[in-house]
Amino acid sequence: MTTMADVAKRAGVSIMTVSRVVNNSGYVKPSTRQKVLAAMQELNYVPKGQQSSPHDTWMLIVPDITNPFFTFIARGMEDVARKHGFRVFIANTDEDLQKEQEYVQMCLDYQVRGALVVPVGDPSRENLVRLTEHQVPFVLIDREIEGLDADLVKGDIRETSRRLVEHLLDLGHERIAAVVGPLHSASSRERLDGYRDALLHKGLPVDESLIFTAPMTRDMDASFVDALVGRSDAPTALFLGNMFQYAHIVRRLRGLGLSIPHDISVVSFGNTDDLASVDSLATAAVQPAYNYGSLGAQLLLERIEGVRKTSTRIVLHSEMVVRSSTAPPPVRMTKKR
Repeated sequence: MTTMADVAKRAGVSIMTVSRVVNNSGYVKPSTRQKVLAAMQELNYVPKGQQSSPHDTWMLIVPDITNPFFTFIARGMEDVARKHGFRVFIANTDEDLQKEQEYVQMCLDYQVRGALVVPVGDPSRENLVRLTEHQVPFVLIDREIEGLDADLVKGDIRETSRRLVEHLLDLGHERIAAVVGPLHSASSRERLDGYRDALLHKGLPVDESLIFTAPMTRDMDASFVDALVGRSDAPTALFLGNMFQYAHIVRRLRGLGLSIPHDISVVSFGNTDDLASVDSLATAAVQPAYNYGSLGAQLLLERIEGVRKTSTRIVLHSEMVVRSSTAPPPVRMTKKR
């Protein structure tokens, strides 16, 4: 079957130029456009959107599509997929390895052309190797798997975590607790590494009793916060892994009668939607989630078209938005002797 790469080679242009001609998007010189159209005719190339095949389907495997971060990834992926005649199925693993295995099997059963996968964690390697063995191309999104040679689109999580914690340090906080996701996930380990980096760079010790792991899901249990803030040496600030953790923990803090940021400051990885966060108090790192999906889909397309044989790693930068959930630490009165 003739591919976009074949057309690009015949016309002596890049695959992106061919894509622009096919989708009528972006500027292409008239003379170049004619060369591409002539090559398409010579090779009898039919764009994906004009073909009819029951297997022109991609799969998106994410932990939970109700998390806005993954919702935007889905939209970015779908926008690219539809331009090239592919449909997208969405599967939610709920961070469950068995569900992930079932959806990988579905990829094979339905003969999908490729997949974008946010893996559960390190144990996902076995599931993903099955895709490789059956020559189903896939792209890892957000979380990498050590020792697995695969295309990847992720954020600069360690660096962003360091910047969030440094913001708290610059405000004068020294006792900062960290809540990250399960450590079988590379992204959780990177968050923790960034937290440690910031403290050590400031010359502060890392107090392991201030480090917690918790699910980054809608149903996490934040009751551990009670004992944390009840300590005589309670932290004056919290660094959190995502907005689900932020929502649960802030609700718990308020239930305990604590005011943010008067009593305790909070930073987090944040919401990706400006509209949804218009009234947000959270000082947060905003990740370009849509681009995770669109760039991941482009990498997948290149694999399917045979443009690229070696794996590509794309690291996207995040923006830190300072809002009203952070302030200098409270002055705590001590009793006179």
